[in-house]
Amino acid sequence: MTAKFIAGLICSACLFSSALAFELYHNQPANFLQGVPGQLEVIVPHYLDEPDFIHLFIRDQDGQVYQELSFYAESGAWYCDIPAAYMNVDTLCYYIGASFGSAGMAALPVDQPEAHPFKIPLVRFNIKGRKFEPKFAKDVIVDHIVTPWKPKPSRRSNNFPVLYIPKANQAFIESGYIKIVGNEKATAEDLLKSMLYLCLEENADAITELKFSLLSTQPQMSRVEGHIELEGIYLRRPLKN
Repeated sequence: MTAKFIAGLICSACLFSSALAFELYHNQPANFLQGVPGQLEVIVPHYLDEPDFIHLFIRDQDGQVYQELSFYAESGAWYCDIPAAYMNVDTLCYYIGASFGSAGMAALPVDQPEAHPFKIPLVRFNIKGRKFEPKFAKDVIVDHIVTPWKPKPSRRSNNFPVLYIPKANQAFIESGYIKIVGNEKATAEDLLKSMLYLCLEENADAITELKFSLLSTQPQMSRVEGHIELEGIYLRRPLKN
């Protein structure tokens, strides 16, 4: 089913669906990582039957034709994994269309989605040509904490990964918390490499929500000037069945 046909169905169903007044729930991500698989999440109203389909229509900002991908249901939500091949652009434009049988159709954005899609910038992160050998900088790391967790049910993440370890294209799930404290000789690069090393130890793929801070007061340390701290959430892909 083509994007234009879906858009036509959505428009033709406007009068009927507006009478029932339902909509999809979707958090638009702030950005994606260029060249890295992405993911979008949709929540459907609980009072509706399972949809006939939920489709994602994506294109380059300057492109004329939308490409179509399908959402799949898991743990009470609907997800669409966007292959890396679609992510080599500066801006990703997309809209979402869904059919709920006799209840009607829905789209996001609600008004003229094909003409006015969501627009998400893609951030460049080039790893090609680099020798990938992270190590733990023991001489400048004062303390580190790795706290794994397994949410029930496992919660998939749309968070933008600030560090990425290339692996097979599967969706991220939340995996745990990580923190590293360096001494006055530690650099941001030392902490970043050490964090990446610990992620590899946990079989993780990426780090998100990265926070960097200077520590001015630490009673348990003999030296406080110059200490820096790095913390974040590390993400792991689900194991293959």
